[in-house]
This record gives sequence, C-alpha cells and structure tokens, in this order.
Amino acid sequence: MNYYNILGIQNTSSQEQIKIAFRNLAKMHHPDKNPQSVQFRIISEAYRILSNPQLRARYDQSQQQYEKQLQIYKLIRNFINGNGEIPLIHSKDLESNQNESKTLDIQQIQKKKIRKTQN
Repeated sequence: MNYYNILGIQNTSSQEQIKIAFRNLAKMHHPDKNPQSVQFRIISEAYRILSNPQLRARYDQSQQQYEKQLQIYKLIRNFINGNGEIPLIHSKDLESNQNESKTLDIQQIQKKKIRKTQN
C-alpha cells in the first residue's frame, strides 16, 4: 500500500499539496457523506503519516528498502524459474566496482613489490 498513490500525489509533494489532496478525498469518502466507503480510514492513515515530517521520512526510507528487497526477490525468482534475464547494472555501480577492482589490483602489486624488496 503506497500512501502517495492513495492520496494521488507524488513523493515530492509539499505539505500543502498533501493537505489539499487529503481534504478533497476526505470530502468524498467521509462516512457521513458516503456510509459505504471504507476508504476514509486508509486515507486518514496516509495523511497522518505523510503530514508528519519525521514519520514521512521513516516511511520513505522503508519504501526504498521494500523496493530493493522486491527487486532482489524478482531476480532470485527469475533465476530459479530459469528466465535468462540479466539484471541491469547501473553505470555508477559498474564504475564503482571497476574502481574498487583497480584499487585492489594496485594494492596487491604494491604488496608484491614490498615482499620482493624484503627478500
């Protein structure tokens, strides 16, 4: 359940935009005006979390972790099911891995040189 989607806003929305979206939805789904609507409680919960900056930051962080876990789950599921999909590697990650590899290579060469000079 994505609170931003529930309120129909983006995750970059301001506090004022969150308030306006909540009020519009609350008017439509309030139990006094629409007794059969069960969405009012969900809308209220979304507003409660997103209107509080600390709770919103914690929610955003948990959403990012959820997305990462979901991506890992999908990769594992595809691997087990035999789908030949190769995971996409972002260029930043690739560059970072290459830089780390080069650093390790240089460190190993330096260690070998030190050993040779000590012998």
